[in-house]
Amino acid sequence: MRLLATNSVPDEPSLQAFDEVLLVPATRTDELALHQALQPWLSAKSPLLVIPCRDDDSVFLAGLQNSAHLGKGCTLLVGAPEPAQAMRDKWLSWELAQRHDLPFAPTLVPLEADRIDAFVARWGFPLLVKPRSGFASQGVRVLLDQRQLAAWAGRDDVVVQRYLGPAQGPEAYVDDLSRQGIPLFHSFETVKQSIQVLIAPDGSVQGTCCTLHRMRNGMSMLVEPDPDPDAPTLGLRCAQVFARLGWRGPLNVQCQRPPGGPLTIYEFNGRFTGATAARTLMGFDEVGMALQAFAHRDIGPVATPPATRVVRQLVSQAPCPELTSALQHQGVWCGAP
Repeated sequence: MRLLATNSVPDEPSLQAFDEVLLVPATRTDELALHQALQPWLSAKSPLLVIPCRDDDSVFLAGLQNSAHLGKGCTLLVGAPEPAQAMRDKWLSWELAQRHDLPFAPTLVPLEADRIDAFVARWGFPLLVKPRSGFASQGVRVLLDQRQLAAWAGRDDVVVQRYLGPAQGPEAYVDDLSRQGIPLFHSFETVKQSIQVLIAPDGSVQGTCCTLHRMRNGMSMLVEPDPDPDAPTLGLRCAQVFARLGWRGPLNVQCQRPPGGPLTIYEFNGRFTGATAARTLMGFDEVGMALQAFAHRDIGPVATPPATRVVRQLVSQAPCPELTSALQHQGVWCGAP
């Protein structure tokens, strides 16, 4: 089996793992140019399965589902455009959850003063502000008072969301900073609950994996099984809703249980995630399942026994000069046949 990849960064070290690479524009920067570069390549290569790696990619590929220019037998690991767009945009995620009775963290676009005031009166501080189309916690801030909230009023590119953790956590953290100063290295990330499911081409649920993630800079540094008994049920509910809406492929549900409350969703993703490798080591081979369900290819079981605890370690790697040069000058690189 040959592995093909696209990337907008020619000196990305991980591209050496692939057999062929195409240099493309960043998805969000220029979708038209990406469309013009990618479609002839897909038509010529006819890959068995095209896998999105970011939310923008999921939305882009969902829009190509019915394209006549896809190669023969080429399958895209996505579903319908509407759920793809809803997963990328946290305001649309909230609206989708409301329509389908899914427990989602109360969310607001901070455009109207009266609605902002009502939101604060109902949920109080702290609150979160997030980019509507952000990922990996980039751009997320914890708001502690009206002055901080006012800085975001009138913005339609962000959402304000209920803070699901204990309210005293951020307050105690800021109090400690004010008394003892700011540590050179600091973060306010908590343990994340994550549910990963795979929706097969016929809409059935192929598998569910519920995990706990200790985070650092938006990355899962330690992954363990989640013992929360409500997580599998919530994952199945979400999968059934998205399947009815036409979504196919991976579905990631990020959630947290507020003090004394039910398990509550705060984000959806329609793709594999940064913890896919960790889940594979824990016995949930979502890539293998997707290849079997969508491309009818069995790559066999994972060679190692399932782990109950997976730790991420950083690896030093240099870009390949030949690969980088080929992408910069020819726009494509091919490894050994």
